[in-house]
Amino acid sequence: MIISAASDYRAAAQRILPPFLFHYMDGGAYSEYTLRRNVEDLSEVALRQRILKNMSDLSLETTLFNEKLSMPVALGPVGLCGMYARRGEVQAAKAADAHGIPFTLSTVSVCPIEEVAPAIKRPMWFQLYVLRDRGFMRNALERANHRSRGLFDAGFHRGYADTGSALS
Repeated sequence: MIISAASDYRAAAQRILPPFLFHYMDGGAYSEYTLRRNVEDLSEVALRQRILKNMSDLSLETTLFNEKLSMPVALGPVGLCGMYARRGEVQAAKAADAHGIPFTLSTVSVCPIEEVAPAIKRPMWFQLYVLRDRGFMRNALERANHRSRGLFDAGFHRGYADTGSALS
């Protein structure tokens, strides 16, 4: 299969992955209202092709959190990434590091931060789910700060709200 559009990645993943992994990756939270809205919004985005123009001086470099990035992109957290590929978080972190963009480790990663942090040179980000177990959250943050050798650069708190229905 030749990948020529974003939707081709979805079709390729569906062919390769076991159904339970594909549906985990393909789905959204609760009623999937936000997922549907995002898909609709992104379907309106089109890239403007600039042909026959000199692009030799083009640079996508930018700075975010006082860190120079090769482009304004970061690898977001993928829960259970290690289920999709052996040491998936380590592979993703190395790829992001090699391309000069941040990597975000998920709270529910398969590979622990103690394995991911030593594999990269750049600062990494950490996504923390807000959980009832405050001890777990404290431990996760302490491990992120301690094991990252000063490479823990930013943290993200995550919460879900089903925006498709009335919240009480």
